[in-house]
Amino acid sequence: PNSVSSLEAVVSTQSTGEAVGAGDCSLQEEGVTGEDGSYRIRGLSPNCPLTFLVRSDKSDKIRRASPASQLIEVGTEDRAGINFIVFQEPTTFDITGYVEISPEFVSSTKVLLVEDRGSKSGGKQVHSSALDESRIFVFPEMALTSTYTVKIESSLPHSLYNFTVPDVKLRSEGPFQHVNLAFLPIRKSVHQEQATRASFTALTIIVLSMVLAANHATLVPVFTQVYHSVVNRGGGGDSVGLGGPADGMEYIDDIHKGGARRSKSKKK
Repeated sequence: PNSVSSLEAVVSTQSTGEAVGAGDCSLQEEGVTGEDGSYRIRGLSPNCPLTFLVRSDKSDKIRRASPASQLIEVGTEDRAGINFIVFQEPTTFDITGYVEISPEFVSSTKVLLVEDRGSKSGGKQVHSSALDESRIFVFPEMALTSTYTVKIESSLPHSLYNFTVPDVKLRSEGPFQHVNLAFLPIRKSVHQEQATRASFTALTIIVLSMVLAANHATLVPVFTQVYHSVVNRGGGGDSVGLGGPADGMEYIDDIHKGGARRSKSKKK
C-alpha cells in the first residue's frame, strides 16, 4: 500500500495524497489516508506520467513532506510503495544558551525563564537553571503560544560589585532557539566602598539629628533622669567636661527650660 507517516514513524491520518498529470496527461485525483496512514487513488489513466504529492492544508498543520513529490508513470496494474514522510508544524520549541561569566561568579548565578504576561501583570517565572563549569543552560521545551524572557539572577551584593542584569526576549518561533548572555560583575574599589559607608553614616546622623530636634522637649527629661541615675551610682564623682555633677545638671536643666519655653511660645 501507499502511506503517509510522520518522522516519528507515526501514521498521519486524514492527510490527502494527490496525483496530478504531467506533460500531455491532464488529470487530477486524490485520496485521503485512513487510520493506518495508507491511501489509495483511483481513476488514473494507464501509461500516463503522474506527479504524486501530499497536499498541505492548514488544518493538517503539515509543514512539508519528504520527498516533496514523486514522478511516476502508472501502468495497467496497481502501483504500491509511493510513500511520504510529513513534518508537522511545531507547537513547542527548545531553549538553550551560554553565559559569558568569570568562574568565580558561576556558583552565585542562575538563569531564569520568565513567561511574559503583559506590562500590567508582569511575568511569571516558569523555570530556573543553575550554572556549572560549562556555562551552558538548557530549558525544557515550551509552547509557541507564549513569549518568554531569559534573564540572569545573581546573589552578589550591589554594595560590593557593579553589574547589570542582562535579559533576552525570545521570539515565538521554533523549533529551537539559542541565546547568549554576558554577565561581567566588577568589584568596587576601596574608595567606592568607603564613599558608600560615609554616605550611609552621614544619612544616619542627619536622621537622628532631625529626630532629636523635633522631640527635644520630650527627650531632655529622659536624659536628665539617666544622668541622675549615673551620678547617684558614681557616688558623686566629678563629671568629665562639665566640672562636676552640679554643673552638669545645671547645664541639662538650662537646656530643658529653654526647650520648654520655646515649646510654649509655639503653642501660643
